[in-house]
Amino acid sequence: MSRRTFTLLACTAVTLFAPALAAASEPSKVLVELSDGSNGHMSLKLSPARVPAGPVEFTVKNESANLVHEFLFARRPKADKALPYDKKTQQVQEDDIKGLEGVEDLRPRETVTAQFTLGNGRYVVFCNEPGHYVDGMRAEFDVGAGQ
Repeated sequence: MSRRTFTLLACTAVTLFAPALAAASEPSKVLVELSDGSNGHMSLKLSPARVPAGPVEFTVKNESANLVHEFLFARRPKADKALPYDKKTQQVQEDDIKGLEGVEDLRPRETVTAQFTLGNGRYVVFCNEPGHYVDGMRAEFDVGAGQ
Protein backbone atom coordinates (compact mmCIF):
# COMPACT_ATOMS: atom_id res chain seq x y z
CA MET A 1 0.00 0.00 0.00
CA SER A 2 1.39 3.37 -0.92
CA ARG A 3 1.90 6.14 1.60
CA ARG A 4 -0.78 8.24 -0.13
CA THR A 5 -3.35 5.41 0.04
CA PHE A 6 -2.57 4.80 3.73
CA THR A 7 -2.95 8.51 4.53
CA LEU A 8 -6.26 8.63 2.65
CA LEU A 9 -7.57 5.57 4.54
CA ALA A 10 -6.43 7.00 7.88
CA CYS A 11 -8.15 10.33 7.20
CA THR A 12 -11.34 8.54 6.16
CA ALA A 13 -11.35 6.45 9.33
CA VAL A 14 -10.87 9.53 11.52
CA THR A 15 -13.66 11.34 9.68
CA LEU A 16 -16.05 8.39 10.05
CA PHE A 17 -15.35 7.55 13.69
CA ALA A 18 -14.64 10.98 15.21
CA PRO A 19 -18.33 11.82 15.83
CA ALA A 20 -18.86 8.50 17.62
CA LEU A 21 -15.77 9.01 19.77
CA ALA A 22 -16.81 12.56 20.64
CA ALA A 23 -20.32 11.40 21.56
CA ALA A 24 -18.91 8.68 23.81
CA SER A 25 -16.95 11.24 25.82
CA GLU A 26 -19.87 13.64 26.19
CA PRO A 27 -21.70 13.43 29.54
CA SER A 28 -25.31 12.31 29.67
CA LYS A 29 -27.57 15.28 30.33
CA VAL A 30 -30.38 15.32 32.89
CA LEU A 31 -32.81 18.15 33.63
CA VAL A 32 -33.86 18.42 37.30
CA GLU A 33 -36.88 20.55 38.18
CA LEU A 34 -37.45 21.47 41.82
CA SER A 35 -40.95 22.82 42.37
CA ASP A 36 -43.26 23.93 45.15
CA GLY A 37 -45.97 22.08 43.23
CA SER A 38 -49.24 23.29 41.81
CA ASN A 39 -51.17 20.59 43.69
CA GLY A 40 -50.07 21.71 47.16
CA HIS A 41 -47.19 19.21 47.29
CA MET A 42 -43.57 19.83 46.39
CA SER A 43 -41.99 17.87 43.55
CA LEU A 44 -38.65 16.84 42.12
CA LYS A 45 -38.69 15.77 38.47
CA LEU A 46 -35.85 14.17 36.48
CA SER A 47 -35.72 13.93 32.71
CA PRO A 48 -34.59 11.38 31.75
CA ALA A 49 -34.68 9.19 34.87
CA ARG A 50 -32.23 6.66 33.39
CA VAL A 51 -28.74 7.21 31.94
CA PRO A 52 -25.69 5.07 31.18
CA ALA A 53 -22.89 4.88 33.74
CA GLY A 54 -20.20 7.54 33.45
CA PRO A 55 -20.21 11.32 33.48
CA VAL A 56 -23.64 12.89 34.00
CA GLU A 57 -24.36 16.59 33.69
CA PHE A 58 -27.32 17.76 35.76
CA THR A 59 -29.01 21.08 35.02
CA VAL A 60 -30.88 21.84 38.23
CA LYS A 61 -33.66 24.45 38.16
CA ASN A 62 -35.23 25.75 41.35
CA GLU A 63 -38.61 26.83 39.98
CA SER A 64 -39.77 28.19 43.34
CA ALA A 65 -40.56 31.89 43.62
CA ASN A 66 -39.58 32.05 47.30
CA LEU A 67 -38.14 28.77 48.69
CA VAL A 68 -34.59 27.44 48.82
CA HIS A 69 -34.25 23.86 47.55
CA GLU A 70 -31.49 21.25 47.29
CA PHE A 71 -30.53 18.52 44.83
CA LEU A 72 -28.90 15.66 46.74
CA PHE A 73 -28.40 12.05 45.70
CA ALA A 74 -26.83 8.79 46.81
CA ARG A 75 -26.83 5.19 45.67
CA ARG A 76 -29.93 3.50 47.06
CA PRO A 77 -28.81 1.13 49.84
CA LYS A 78 -31.59 -1.45 49.27
CA ALA A 79 -34.96 -1.19 47.59
CA ASP A 80 -36.88 -1.82 50.81
CA LYS A 81 -34.67 0.27 53.11
CA ALA A 82 -35.81 3.82 53.90
CA LEU A 83 -33.37 6.68 54.21
CA PRO A 84 -32.53 7.61 57.82
CA TYR A 85 -35.01 10.37 58.72
CA ASP A 86 -35.17 12.58 61.82
CA LYS A 87 -38.77 13.56 62.55
CA LYS A 88 -37.63 16.27 64.96
CA THR A 89 -35.58 18.19 62.35
CA GLN A 90 -37.80 16.96 59.47
CA GLN A 91 -34.69 16.06 57.48
CA VAL A 92 -32.86 13.02 56.16
CA GLN A 93 -29.80 12.39 58.33
CA GLU A 94 -27.11 13.25 55.79
CA ASP A 95 -24.20 12.06 57.95
CA ASP A 96 -25.62 8.52 57.86
CA ILE A 97 -25.68 8.32 54.04
CA LYS A 98 -22.57 7.00 52.33
CA GLY A 99 -21.54 8.76 49.11
CA LEU A 100 -23.99 11.65 49.36
CA GLU A 101 -23.42 14.23 46.61
CA GLY A 102 -25.28 17.11 45.06
CA VAL A 103 -25.94 20.83 45.15
CA GLU A 104 -27.18 22.57 48.28
CA ASP A 105 -29.09 25.78 48.87
CA LEU A 106 -30.36 26.79 45.43
CA ARG A 107 -31.99 30.19 45.76
CA PRO A 108 -35.45 30.77 44.29
CA ARG A 109 -35.36 30.79 40.45
CA GLU A 110 -31.67 29.77 40.46
CA THR A 111 -30.36 27.31 37.85
CA VAL A 112 -27.02 25.52 38.21
CA THR A 113 -25.22 22.90 36.17
CA ALA A 114 -23.06 20.28 37.90
CA GLN A 115 -21.30 17.17 36.61
CA PHE A 116 -20.78 13.92 38.50
CA THR A 117 -19.42 10.51 37.50
CA LEU A 118 -21.90 7.79 38.44
CA GLY A 119 -21.55 4.03 38.56
CA ASN A 120 -24.25 1.46 37.82
CA GLY A 121 -27.11 1.28 40.28
CA ARG A 122 -30.29 2.85 41.55
CA TYR A 123 -30.00 6.25 43.19
CA VAL A 124 -32.35 8.20 45.40
CA VAL A 125 -32.56 11.93 44.69
CA PHE A 126 -34.07 14.39 47.18
CA CYS A 127 -34.28 17.87 48.66
CA ASN A 128 -33.29 17.97 52.32
CA GLU A 129 -34.61 21.35 53.36
CA PRO A 130 -36.77 20.82 56.48
CA GLY A 131 -40.03 19.07 55.54
CA HIS A 132 -39.37 18.93 51.80
CA TYR A 133 -38.41 15.22 51.61
CA VAL A 134 -41.68 14.06 53.23
CA ASP A 135 -43.66 16.54 51.15
CA GLY A 136 -42.65 14.77 47.93
CA MET A 137 -39.30 16.19 46.87
CA ARG A 138 -37.73 12.83 46.11
CA ALA A 139 -37.31 10.51 43.14
CA GLU A 140 -35.46 7.41 41.99
CA PHE A 141 -32.77 7.54 39.31
CA ASP A 142 -31.28 4.57 37.42
CA VAL A 143 -27.73 4.46 36.10
CA GLY A 144 -26.50 1.74 33.73
CA ALA A 145 -27.74 -0.18 30.73
CA GLY A 146 -29.34 -3.01 32.70
CA GLN A 147 -31.01 -0.84 35.28
